[in-house]
Amino acid sequence: MPRDTSSPEYKRKRREIARKNRNDHYDKVFARHAAKSLSKKPCEVCQNEGVINWQAEAHHDDYKKPYTVRWLCKQHHEEVDTELEKQRRAI
Repeated sequence: MPRDTSSPEYKRKRREIARKNRNDHYDKVFARHAAKSLSKKPCEVCQNEGVINWQAEAHHDDYKKPYTVRWLCKQHHEEVDTELEKQRRAI
């Protein structure tokens, strides 16, 4: 059965979601920009394993804290993002 997309309740809920996503988007954009001003460091995980890997990317655990960055190589960045996504879905 199709949804009634013309109902006021449906429209109100969609506006709420759009507003939240818009704010999250601005937080992400600002955090990405802030990370560019920080000095790049080697991957934290590789460094703990005794390897210095300078091919690191900035990772934000919380976009509301744009200057709190973890430096991770692509492989470890994907692993951390996957784990965080699993945690978000479990809640």
